Order: sequence, then C-alpha cells, then structure tokens
Amino acid sequence: MDTAPPATAHRPDDPGPVAAARSLVPLLTEQAPRTEERRRLTGTALAALREAGLLRLGTPRALGGHGASVRTAVEVCEELARGCSAASWTVGIAYGGALFASQLDHDVRAALWRDDPDTVVCGTANPSGAARRVDGGWTLDGRWAWISGIHHASWALLGFERADAGTERLLALVPAGALAVEEVWRMAGMRGTGSDTALAEGVFVPDSRTVSLTAMADGVYRRRHPGEPLVLFHLSINLPLVATAVGLAAAALERVLDSVARGRRALSPLYRLVAEAPAHQLDVARAATLTDTARLHLRRAADEVDAHAGAGLLPPPVERARLRMDAAHAVRCAREAVGLLLDTAGAGSFADGAELQRIWRDIETASRHAALSVQTHQEIYGRALLGAPLPAGPVI
Repeated sequence: MDTAPPATAHRPDDPGPVAAARSLVPLLTEQAPRTEERRRLTGTALAALREAGLLRLGTPRALGGHGASVRTAVEVCEELARGCSAASWTVGIAYGGALFASQLDHDVRAALWRDDPDTVVCGTANPSGAARRVDGGWTLDGRWAWISGIHHASWALLGFERADAGTERLLALVPAGALAVEEVWRMAGMRGTGSDTALAEGVFVPDSRTVSLTAMADGVYRRRHPGEPLVLFHLSINLPLVATAVGLAAAALERVLDSVARGRRALSPLYRLVAEAPAHQLDVARAATLTDTARLHLRRAADEVDAHAGAGLLPPPVERARLRMDAAHAVRCAREAVGLLLDTAGAGSFADGAELQRIWRDIETASRHAALSVQTHQEIYGRALLGAPLPAGPVI
C-alpha cells in the first residue's frame, strides 16, 4: 500500500453532532451522579444520546448514520465529557465499534444497521479468549474483560488470535445476547462506563462476521465499500477516547474559573481573594495552556488521520508513531491541568459528591488506559525516530 502522506490536512467535521453534544451537557451533568451510582448510563442519558443521533456517529452513511470523521467524533466526545465522562467514553466506544463493524461485507452491515442506525457495537481488540476453527467459522470460549458500554450494546466485537495463521489477530462480531456479562467494574473513576466482562461459551461466529486487524490496516476491506475512509487502527479508534480526557480538563477549568469569578475567598494571610494570589494566577494560566495544548495535539492528530483515511493511505511508521505520541501527550497534559486546578480549588474539591472530585477520579483512571500510555508511546516514537526496530503488523 502507498504510504505517502496527503499533501494537505483535511477537516471534514460536521457541526451538527458537535452542536447536539454541546446542548446535552446540562442534562448529562445532572445525570452524572446517578450514572456513577448505577455504574452504567441512566436511561435518560442514553435516550438523550440516541435522540441526538450521537450513537450513530460511526454508522456508515449508506445505512443511515453520520459516517463521521475522526475530527467530528473527537469534538463530540470532548463536549460530552464536560457533562459526563461516561457518556463521552460510551459514545467514543460506539464510534470505534462502528468503524470496526463497517469493515464487514454488505449483508452483515445491513443486518446490523438497516433497521436501526443507532445500534451500538462495543468490544475489545485484546485477544483474551480462545477461538477454535470449525466449518464455516469459529467457536469462541472464554472471558473478555473491560468492555465499556456492554450493557447498552446489541453486538460485541471480541478479539482473538488464530492459531492456524501465526499471530494474526481477528475480531469476531457476536450478538450481545449470546454472551453472559459478569459485573466486575468496581473502579475509583469512570464508574459509569459499565466496563464489565463478557463471557462466551461455545459461541459460533461465521467467517462473514470476522475481520482481520492486519487486513484492515492494509486497506483490504476498504475495497468492499468504495468511498468510505480507511480505518487506521489504533488511531481512528482511540482518538475519541483521548477527547474524554481533554473534555474533563476543560470542565475542571470551567468550574474553577466560575468559582473564582464569584469571589472565592483565599484562606491566606497574604490575599483576600483567590483571584488576587499570584500562585493561583500562575497555576490557572498553566492549566489553561495545558488544556489548549492537549486540544491542539488531539485535533491535529484527528485531522491528519482523517486526511490519510480519506485518501486511503496508511501513514509511514514514523508518522503513525508521532500521531500516537500526540494522543498520549494530550492525555498527560489534560491530567496535569486537572491537578493544577485542584490546587487552586482546594481540599474541599475532594468531598464526596463534589463535581471536581468526580472529574479528578475519572481523569486519573481514564488516563491510565493501556491504549493511552505515555511511556509506551514514547518508546514507540523514540524507536521510530532513531530507526530502531518496530513490531510488524497493525500494532504500530
């Protein structure tokens, strides 16, 4: 496949879904405590996302969806995170799941979305369970952990390795009703994502409902659906999740600035108001700059991914490594920004039920997702820059 980068960046973002996401922030903020308590989205929040068309972001346009660019998905998820991180993350997961499922053939895609473009597909690419080759497909057994949105999905993509072809990684599309769900998601943050464990026991999946990550990365499936963009794994899938962290930082900044603007007093012998204290001025300025930095890196990455995907071009390894670094750096900047803002907000922010406490727990948890690891992406980027060997296949 030709790997020459496009000459210019392309920004095909759709303001409709972004505006819809922005309009939901007050409702999602109100629902967030109940979402945490239920450890999945409330019915009210889920219905609002569905009505706004945000569950169909990744559904192909030919089947009634938005077929949205990564840039649009990033902007939508950032807006949603200002109200509820779980809503943002779930929409990002649904977008990624739809991109994976969109690689399937016409008949399978039609069965998925023809009657309901809002059908949610979730899953995990990690090859956790076991797959046994049988006539016409595969039989799956085992456990697949941390599947965000599993309680709201009709279908799940489960990663596995085919033993008859080395270490090739595949995804199997399985009806959610064929899986048992073990409710093990008991985390300090991101509680409302419902990232529980799926269990399969002798579940048959026909070949028509499987995709190869290697074939997807090579653009094989794109030829099935001319005019649709190439899906760049991991980048197309993970960047909307990065946007959740950026949105959390933006929300924290809004809350702190609002508190200070209302005349929050400084518990200091030197200054009467927080706004008068140079230490807080410096911290807030630094936090705002870090949030902007995170947003700029994320949107640059999204634009470049969209440009390559639209042209059907796989970026060269060094560029892919840099785009992954962009994403990880954005997450780290967002987390650092929240920490600085909490210094200004004070110890009261850590009270049970405080919105800033929830933001803090959520970003500390989300930013440590394996796909967003700064250390891993720094090593990959450093190797790429210095010409050291990189793993083969779709991992990079």
